[in-house]
Amino acid sequence: MRAEDEQPGGTAQAPWPWPEQAEVMRTVLDASTDPIFNILEDGTYRYVNAAFAGPFGKQPLEIIGRRIWDLFDQAEAEKRMAVVFKAFVTGETIVFEVRVPTATGDRHYITSVRPIPGPEGRVASVVCISKDITERKRVELERERLIQELQEALAKVQTLSGLLPICAHCKKIRDDQGYWTRIESYISAHTQAAFSHGICPDCARDEFPDMNL
Repeated sequence: MRAEDEQPGGTAQAPWPWPEQAEVMRTVLDASTDPIFNILEDGTYRYVNAAFAGPFGKQPLEIIGRRIWDLFDQAEAEKRMAVVFKAFVTGETIVFEVRVPTATGDRHYITSVRPIPGPEGRVASVVCISKDITERKRVELERERLIQELQEALAKVQTLSGLLPICAHCKKIRDDQGYWTRIESYISAHTQAAFSHGICPDCARDEFPDMNL
């Protein structure tokens, strides 16, 4: 008797019949909220669960036996099959991000592609398990958009720094070329500031003494 057939305390446990094991595994796979599918080297789906079939508006049995080109356009199908072919050739597990167009908009997934060897040791099929990262992708894209907008805004901002040579009498500023310009013109040329003109009370009294301001 094998050790794995014994329960704690030394009581013998009957072997778990394979049909029962298969049924339990199928139930677990079908109930998973993560899309799971098994695909052959020619792109034929040998198994898909409900989470995979749902976004296409189909039941699993409507997809099993069909090929990847029946679900995706040529470019999308070829892109996915390139990863599948690589797993068949290398026998290594591959993890990649994929976009799935659906009737309600694009969904984004991170997918693990795991080769399954056949009786002769050669890869017979691959099992793919996907995790929905649509919300994470949306946040990443929004962050990238905000960063780009901030960089564009910063690129438009010009600042003044250092010592500015200014006339003590007329208040003109000497620029880098040695020309004296009005302070309004200088600041407008070096910043995003704009000017509107008025007159302060002190200047109004000096300039217009008869107006009794």
